[in-house]
Amino acid sequence: MNMPALTPQMMTAQDRRDAWFQRELIGYGLAANSDYSATWDYGHEILELLASRFRAIELILGTEEVAPHLLAMLHGPDVEGETWQEAFETYDPVLTPHWTGTKLIDNAGIYGLYGVTPANVPMEGRATWIDALAQQLDQFRRVTQPEPQGVIARIINLALSRHAIDTGEGDVELQSLALLGGVTEGRIRNILSSGDGGLEKVGQRVTAVSAAGWLKGRKEFFASIWQRPDEAAPEAHSADFSDDVVFVPVAADGSIFHPGLARGGKFMIGAKGEEVQRPSFDDALAALQKMATPRWRRPNEAGNWGIVSGRDWKRIERRQLMLM
Repeated sequence: MNMPALTPQMMTAQDRRDAWFQRELIGYGLAANSDYSATWDYGHEILELLASRFRAIELILGTEEVAPHLLAMLHGPDVEGETWQEAFETYDPVLTPHWTGTKLIDNAGIYGLYGVTPANVPMEGRATWIDALAQQLDQFRRVTQPEPQGVIARIINLALSRHAIDTGEGDVELQSLALLGGVTEGRIRNILSSGDGGLEKVGQRVTAVSAAGWLKGRKEFFASIWQRPDEAAPEAHSADFSDDVVFVPVAADGSIFHPGLARGGKFMIGAKGEEVQRPSFDDALAALQKMATPRWRRPNEAGNWGIVSGRDWKRIERRQLMLM
């Protein structure tokens, strides 16, 4: 069953915390603010990180000598079994977060995805707490070396990217930016290729300052609210435009003319029998704006390309338009 979309203007700080534990970790498999398909259940990964170390210890020091001690190290109310291997078969660190490592990853999740701290962190200590979290996550990653494409690495990267955005220093990973902005990583790469989104590339990343500017135009972005009291009411997304505004034609079904409608690198516009090709979106839009009735080709739900007619005009930010 699909859960309803979560939006920043709906959620208090506590709502965001609850969303991490009650929504993201229980297997719905989709980030709340993204069309990027991603699970956040890191339990199996943290168990494997620990199991690999336990196996190495047994090989070096001897199974009979150390196995009982390894089992004794596993604390928590739901640890069952005669050996640590048996305990790992039934234990879920995500559902029973009694380990220091699981608490660290959960802290990274609520901060990275939702921009909040745990409720027990006092207002005056939150900036220091977040700086310490970033250092702890960097150390955890260097020491444990989680799977680069795994869930733990994704959560850590997301938290460190948000920290860079919040401080305005450093750079942001592309996958993290996509998750924060509610788009796919492929769309981020397209924006970088077009140069229209205001993002400044640094290697395979973007600068934190340019990422922050781009995210301001994304209503899906959960901007950090750890700087505000928990009881503060959610703020609605600003209706003001912060980027260049473009007027685009709107068809009867509500769809608009946008940059994603290129076919073979060209845009087809005009009435049937009078169609012309334009090499760029801006050229095509300029021509449509001069037509008495703007007409353009676009695919229907079945993927078949047909001509639609404009019935109205819509004002939209160029930055948002370039995401389509």
